[in-house]
Amino acid sequence: MSKCYSLIAFLAISMALFGCGKSKQAEQLPVFCKQDGSRLFIKQGNISMEIMPKVAARVSSLKYNGHEILVGIADPDQITDWGTVFWSSPQSEWSWPPVDTLDSKPYTLDSQEDRLVLTSDIDKKTGYQFTKTYMPAGDDRISVTYRITNHSDHEKNVAPLEVTRLPPSGDLFYPRGDTDPISGIFYPLDVQNIDDLTWYHYDAKKIRTDHHKVMQDGKEGWVAYVDKGYLLVKEFTDNPPAAIAPGEREIELFTHVEHIFIEMKQQGASVALAPGEHLEWTVIWHVKKLPEDLAKDPEPAALATYVRSLL
Repeated sequence: MSKCYSLIAFLAISMALFGCGKSKQAEQLPVFCKQDGSRLFIKQGNISMEIMPKVAARVSSLKYNGHEILVGIADPDQITDWGTVFWSSPQSEWSWPPVDTLDSKPYTLDSQEDRLVLTSDIDKKTGYQFTKTYMPAGDDRISVTYRITNHSDHEKNVAPLEVTRLPPSGDLFYPRGDTDPISGIFYPLDVQNIDDLTWYHYDAKKIRTDHHKVMQDGKEGWVAYVDKGYLLVKEFTDNPPAAIAPGEREIELFTHVEHIFIEMKQQGASVALAPGEHLEWTVIWHVKKLPEDLAKDPEPAALATYVRSLL
């Protein structure tokens, strides 16, 4: 059984510019979590995750011993440019922009002994309600379980989709699945086939006058990002192409034309939900500082072997 490192739970509520008070809710937070103002912090091993309940309970920061992995908040009003969010798939149901009730509006916190549970309001357009449950999953690992509940008056086919915005640098890779890469309405992303991997190295010079994208089936249930000697791996249940929502693929990489971020996306199986029914889907986040020899020579096969050793 893995050992969990914890912090003493407390809740800080600002009373003045340099002062703070403590509310009764502090005693209800799990021992691995603390709250500072409107933000929640989970500490697990060497990693620290920041969650913003007021902005759809999205992950706004992910650090390994202080080193930031994600694209953080540059402008709080630009909610589509930072952090990790959760969407329903297929995206064609809601088009663009994302549904604010689910993507940017406040979620309600229900703190339990061993987990944080945050729930959205019911979106009037789609009938969906999202729940995000965060909990430790071992050293340098955090589990996020997503729930989609159908509150509409008819059956709906829907899949879960997690979107993580990463700095425009580094490499992304995943075991190549059973479909060829496609790019939708955007320029194709310049990916390589290396052994059994689909591999993408970010090169700003290759980003032309529009966004770039690759969509493809994966294998083994993981996708990874490596940059500056640090590794982020998302682990999830692998699904065959037939289980994925129409027009979608299991894994998607997207680069912003203005070099703001790379998006790493993965999604689960499409499920038919009758009114009142829900689906659940879990993603395990692994964050590591690479061993020194691998950081100096991040050879694809060696990196893939290291990733598989973590799962």
